[in-house]
Amino acid sequence: MFFKNNSNIYIPLFLSYLFFLAFSIYQINFENLWFDELMTLWITNPDLSNLDTFNKVIEYENTPPLYFYILKIFFKMFGYNYELLRIPNLIFHFFSVFVFFQIVRKISKNIIFIYLAMLLFSLNYFLISYIQEGRVYIFFCFTSLLFINVYLKLLENHNEITLFNITSFFIVSLVLLNTFIFSFILIGSTIFYEFFFKKKNTRYMIINSVLILSIITSIILNFEFYNSIFQFETDTIKNPELNFYLFNFFFKQFFGSKIMGYLFFLSFIISVFILFKKREINKNLVFLILVIFFSYFLPIIYGFIFSPVLQDKYIIYIIPIILIFISLSISKMNNLKLQKYIFLFLLTISISNLTLKIIKNEIDKPEFIKVLKELDIQSKSNIYVASFMDHKNDLYNQIVNNYVFQIIKKHNLNLKLKDKNDKNFWIVCYDPSNSYEYCLNKNELSNNYSYEMRFYQTIAILKDNN
Repeated sequence: MFFKNNSNIYIPLFLSYLFFLAFSIYQINFENLWFDELMTLWITNPDLSNLDTFNKVIEYENTPPLYFYILKIFFKMFGYNYELLRIPNLIFHFFSVFVFFQIVRKISKNIIFIYLAMLLFSLNYFLISYIQEGRVYIFFCFTSLLFINVYLKLLENHNEITLFNITSFFIVSLVLLNTFIFSFILIGSTIFYEFFFKKKNTRYMIINSVLILSIITSIILNFEFYNSIFQFETDTIKNPELNFYLFNFFFKQFFGSKIMGYLFFLSFIISVFILFKKREINKNLVFLILVIFFSYFLPIIYGFIFSPVLQDKYIIYIIPIILIFISLSISKMNNLKLQKYIFLFLLTISISNLTLKIIKNEIDKPEFIKVLKELDIQSKSNIYVASFMDHKNDLYNQIVNNYVFQIIKKHNLNLKLKDKNDKNFWIVCYDPSNSYEYCLNKNELSNNYSYEMRFYQTIAILKDNN
């Protein structure tokens, strides 16, 4: 009786916001910033000129400048504070929940489907973990959902194409293209779907013209970025190995553990099979299947031909699509008892997984604040120098020091930055490998150190020349 078809459809939206806020806000700044976030913080300093910010994005990032300018404006409004870095992602995902709600209602009006899709979306481990990281990926998920929502609205037969609809579609497409390079997969999937699955009429010509115009506009606006991205190389991304294609496809990362990954992967495969068997795959679902397919296929092919590019966070937007298929197939079950049990099972394991993560309080990022507070209470020295690994990279040292300085200022710590005359000082060294090898043996400042304090991915070494 709880899932009556005439029940208020805004109840699942309200419950989704409760779950989302409960699990997101609680640990928003539980962990310190890691290196990519330090880079974001450094680039978005409001004291930098817009040209300096742009040049830093082009030189050091693989992301268009839009996200960084949004953060920069946010810092100008609320102050340049490292504790605020992740707040915009919280805001972006707040709106994502509502946009996803609009998408879900376009797929089906079934109340069970709406409840399950919305709650699974708000409880997804991967999305919540990236809310708590000051990088572009939650913003990319938000703009991707905006694009999908506007496009599905255009696909509705009863909805005439108006100037407002086309203008909205162009703006959303352009914003999406200015968010992340993998947005071309979404745009390309749409063009492919229009070409092979739609009638070649006026609507077809208008939609494709808007998409092509948005691509051309984006290239003109971001010519330097696109020129730099083709020269961007990294040795941290590898082509998928064989086990990736066997019940993996990043589902382990998307849903928080190997067991959760297997469960949701099998649920997704079975869901697609059920929907095909019941002939429930309509034009909206065909488009979403194409998005998922090309999100894996194109980066994998590109990786084997040119250079590996596929990572889980780069296709973060497929998570809500996966949840749509799983939820829809469950809502189509004829066995109401089985439907109820599966519904409760998926919600229970999702909540339990997030709760377990909170209880375990696992640290995966450097403990800068902890090490600096320890230095503040010891009496050996209050002079420090911030270092990244071997201290030979001035850029990385500057990025680390920008964060260290903010922590010291925020917590009123009695620590002073080293000048050339200081002989006795602490080296606050960031070693992402957590081996501390560079900090202890290869750091150019670490000769004659007399004391050390180790923390996760950070170490304080007392340089003593007395």
